[in-house]
Amino acid sequence: MGIFLKRTVNNSSIIGVWDITESVDVLLSQIKLNKEEQERYDCFGNDLRRLHWLSYRNLLKELIPPEEYSHVIYDDCGKPYMENNLHFLSVAHSGKFSAAIVSKRKQVGIDIEMIHPKIEKVVSKFLSETEKEQITEKDRLEQLFIHWAAKEALYKLYGRKELDFKVNMFINPFSYAEKGELIAAIKNEEMDRNFNLHYEKIENYMMVYMTE
Repeated sequence: MGIFLKRTVNNSSIIGVWDITESVDVLLSQIKLNKEEQERYDCFGNDLRRLHWLSYRNLLKELIPPEEYSHVIYDDCGKPYMENNLHFLSVAHSGKFSAAIVSKRKQVGIDIEMIHPKIEKVVSKFLSETEKEQITEKDRLEQLFIHWAAKEALYKLYGRKELDFKVNMFINPFSYAEKGELIAAIKNEEMDRNFNLHYEKIENYMMVYMTE
């Protein structure tokens, strides 16, 4: 299917979601990999991983003008960058969707997750006691996945591995709707800062994204 959603967030950022209906071969035929990208691709152990990776590469081509597009490289923490440094970017994938946000001016973060009861098994690993008390029984799973995806997006924007989901990231109380905003914070020795995040339910998935 290709592009499922494409939206300008502000005067420097754009998000997109790709609905993966193509085969690996079709997606691969639509992009050109350099040597490093081909080596990374060859290491993937299954077709789902290949589909996710190839689909977000195709998605980036739809979000970035051809004259500004470049190959994607990764730093030592695994954070992706455009090789020409013309755009900041963040990518995510889950199930049949991949998602991306790009910006010319600001660091960005995005996550998308399939909503599933299995998250209940790990709640204590990423929510503080205060955050647990914020979750209401109505739309409980959706709220849990907003918290999880918001912290994933924060982690990606921060770009380093020292953040603990339970200790260093906090979600302020918010009233749930299928689309809305919330405030979250990163607090550690290097940063004490609030961020505005947007969340949106897409079919049975939850997407959260942000810019600095």
